[in-house]
Amino acid sequence: MSRFILYTFQCSPIMNANHSLFEELPDPQERMDKKLNYIHEIVTNSNFRFKRNKDVFLNHKMYLDEKGVMVLKIANNKLLELEEDFKIETHQYSPSCFAIFDIRNDFQRIAIEDDVSSFSDTDVVRNIIENTLKQYLKQYGLSIEIKKEYDQNEFWNLIGGLEKGVSMVRFHFSYPNLPRVRQSINELLSDESKAVHSKQTTLEYRTAENEQLELKESNERLSGLVDASANSGHEIVIKARGIRKFMKTGRTNRAIEIDDFEVILNNTNGDMFLSKVDKIIEKLNSVE
Repeated sequence: MSRFILYTFQCSPIMNANHSLFEELPDPQERMDKKLNYIHEIVTNSNFRFKRNKDVFLNHKMYLDEKGVMVLKIANNKLLELEEDFKIETHQYSPSCFAIFDIRNDFQRIAIEDDVSSFSDTDVVRNIIENTLKQYLKQYGLSIEIKKEYDQNEFWNLIGGLEKGVSMVRFHFSYPNLPRVRQSINELLSDESKAVHSKQTTLEYRTAENEQLELKESNERLSGLVDASANSGHEIVIKARGIRKFMKTGRTNRAIEIDDFEVILNNTNGDMFLSKVDKIIEKLNSVE
């Protein structure tokens, strides 16, 4: 059984004050329309390499590239010290984990295998993917942000346990371009952010002193903001009465599990019902 932690990625156009860097590129909206094509071109290019830092590159291997889904393995560089005959010898080895890029229209997810034998945390892999793609996407006048999704119920469970109520809730969104996120928030908020090229948009609800907010799941606008935050991985900041520190969402993980994942990928005989890419898509589509 392979367990994958889910991340959402969103792109935004790079806006330069004098436009000299990007004057030969398409306008921002056209760049955004082509963002998924650019990512596919970058990752499938024979010269593409993941970069951990300035001087450290990581090997990878592509296993699948069909129907808007790319499956690859990213190898880490590790050192192991072993003692034999009273001597310590250092050995280099390269354990790897899978990453699934779902670049179908309206999806924009990256599922990273939760395998501590290769990387200490999936966030480490997330950082590597995001920093690498940021460098490559610059040539297209785009940037990218990858955030871990979390359970929508986390917010409601959190505020439900606060006896004295909540005095402030703050929502924070990046440049909105993912339909399943945009549909959850007020269109005006999304459209206004794009109109002024806002990369960060904040919406805050705050009460007067000694009052508390009415936060009900039946409030469609509020529920939309909560769903959009969870789906895009943006934390919600909460100020509870009687508690000095701010509280934040984002502690839960959304994940999928796939049985015999490597067997599925290495199956060359096919399946009379579902191909290997269709089996993976079926799992990706099952995320609520």
